[in-house]
Amino acid sequence: MNKLISSTAVLALLGSPLAYAQSSVTIYGVLDASLTWVDNGAGSTMRLDSGAGWASRLGFRGTEDLGGGLKANFVLEQGFDGSTGVLQQGGAAFGRASWVGLSGTNWEVRAGRQLSPVALSLLAVDPGVGNYWGNLQQTGIGSLQSPASVAGDPGHQSTARINNSIFGSWKGGPVTARFMVAPGEAASSDAGNFHGGSLTYADGPWLGTAGYARFRQYAKDIPTGAAAAWQSEWTAAGSYNFGPVRLATGYYTFNPSEKNKVLAATSLLKSESAWVGATIPLNQSQILLQVIRNKTERMPGIADGQATIYGATYEYFLSKRTALYVSGGLVKNNSTSNTVLVGSTVAVAPAAMGANAKALSFGVRHSF
Repeated sequence: MNKLISSTAVLALLGSPLAYAQSSVTIYGVLDASLTWVDNGAGSTMRLDSGAGWASRLGFRGTEDLGGGLKANFVLEQGFDGSTGVLQQGGAAFGRASWVGLSGTNWEVRAGRQLSPVALSLLAVDPGVGNYWGNLQQTGIGSLQSPASVAGDPGHQSTARINNSIFGSWKGGPVTARFMVAPGEAASSDAGNFHGGSLTYADGPWLGTAGYARFRQYAKDIPTGAAAAWQSEWTAAGSYNFGPVRLATGYYTFNPSEKNKVLAATSLLKSESAWVGATIPLNQSQILLQVIRNKTERMPGIADGQATIYGATYEYFLSKRTALYVSGGLVKNNSTSNTVLVGSTVAVAPAAMGANAKALSFGVRHSF
């Protein structure tokens, strides 16, 4: 279970002279490991994965009651490979989340590195909530928008997680509104500037969500002498819980604005994804299913890349904190597609354009 420790002890360990009795800090985490068979279209192998199921992580979540319904909050969360201990998210110390903020009864404002509104919309309708083979990271969010970035860059893993961002949310009845802005903090005053938002309606079995973001190309992705072009993405999705099964469907598209670059046969001009997913709860287990159709628009004269992604997972809960799972995924690419099969933090890249990618994992996950 989560471990609660007093802020006095935490601040003492950190060397701070200040401590408040009304504060608390929660230490939490996940450890995930699986034996995985993978095939990239040129050959197959077995490997030990951490992150085929859930992403292994260690986090610190704190809150202080300031009175009158006002609270101060923070989250520091790092991702790591449980099979090696190596940090993920490019080696960032707290690459999954690093933010501080204030909240009231129906609102919150925070600043730092955090998930974007569009990413939160996708997670709300993903049967695996971003986990297991064939999850909605298959849309390309977090990998297509800033391919040249490394840890510490303003665009690293954008637009799933946004550095240097200010996030706000407000909830009124069944409606939650979110917004985010972030300066690029690059040498160019325009590079990397980000703004976006989302609306989510959740009432009983119904859920509907839509999100939009517009942002300048990040500095490392801008050709020498060119101006930063505007990129954009949006999603619309929904789900309905019938009781025996929850069904979800949606659409996502990304426009990279590549017009300021010299195009090649593999250049991405636009990506689109549509999907349908299902969550089937059982007595002490559940089944997660998803089919995603991806389309990537190439330069004139080159056929569009098309891929179909299949994901299927069975989870068996040994307790509230421990689960066993079997998760499989398949990407079927056409001759001009090289879509990668992704789990939570691991992937199988096709050996060549047009090759398929497959994976099957047998794993265990423990949360604390």
